[in-house]
Amino acid sequence: MKIGIFDSGIGGINVLKAVMKKYPNQEYIYFGDTIHLPYGDKTKEQLMEFGTNIIRFFEEQQVDMIIIACGTCSGMVEEYQRKTDIPIYDIITPTVAYVKSHYQSVALLATGTTIEKGVFESKLVKNGVQVSPLACPHFVPYLEGLNDQELNMDLELKSLKNKCYEAVILGCTHYPLLQKEIEQCLNVVSVDPGVCLANSISLENGDCSLLTIYMSALTSTLQSNVDRMLGQKTELIEKRLDYIVES
Repeated sequence: MKIGIFDSGIGGINVLKAVMKKYPNQEYIYFGDTIHLPYGDKTKEQLMEFGTNIIRFFEEQQVDMIIIACGTCSGMVEEYQRKTDIPIYDIITPTVAYVKSHYQSVALLATGTTIEKGVFESKLVKNGVQVSPLACPHFVPYLEGLNDQELNMDLELKSLKNKCYEAVILGCTHYPLLQKEIEQCLNVVSVDPGVCLANSISLENGDCSLLTIYMSALTSTLQSNVDRMLGQKTELIEKRLDYIVES
């Protein structure tokens, strides 16, 4: 099976790793839209344009399924699905399913857009889970090397320190890169949406293992970050998507 996975940058590599670990004998095509990074501060119209362009690229690659490895875009999965006949999977749905069966109260860390739209929170609350949400706008720029400022985790998560919850959801696929620091700061276990998604899908065993990674803009920092995350030297292919999206 050929599987397309996309995110705004390197965060979705965490989802890719989780799925590849469970289903290694598949063909994976990853697209990181680094030229438009971060997605967390983009409008819905912009996200529809970026996501639709990536879906069209995946259609050209003849993928059999698409995984949205982005918390922000996962909230728009129904709208993206209307653009293609290829089945699309998001990270929110399996994460909510896992959390509601394990916890009664959680903290939620995500991008500003994800928190503002309430895509995680509304589904969790509907399922009887109490949620303490917090937007973390500095995490993605820090992890992608877009600024040189160090993160002060105590300051970033200060508002959650005096609240009661059983676990923290890493609601952006970049955040597992800070998993250890977040868990130590809040003294709770974390929920990784990439792992939730990998455990929610069922694939037949394939006969080969292939991985191709595309990025819409390449940098030396990006290359080193991907190599570090995958634990091996991996060729990155720069690919600009210049489709014109119809409204």
